[in-house]
Amino acid sequence: MLNDNDSSWVAQRMIDSINIRESEALRPSVIFHPRLFLDGNMWCALLGDNIQEGVCGFGKSPDTAMREFDKEWYDPTNRSRM
Repeated sequence: MLNDNDSSWVAQRMIDSINIRESEALRPSVIFHPRLFLDGNMWCALLGDNIQEGVCGFGKSPDTAMREFDKEWYDPTNRSRM
């Protein structure tokens, strides 16, 4: 049987889980669906016509490329592109 302390722990874990899912859903790579492709031995996530004008991220896996894309999206020096 759960006591008051146990139930608050469970409730907090549920809230944490919801917050994680929400933050994942709001990632730029999830919202904008950049193209994902292999470029040599690296994965590339690209939004735009090309790497020079678009926003892109590279990584050894699709997930890493998408997370690098998210970082590049928030980099203020990239605002002139796109």
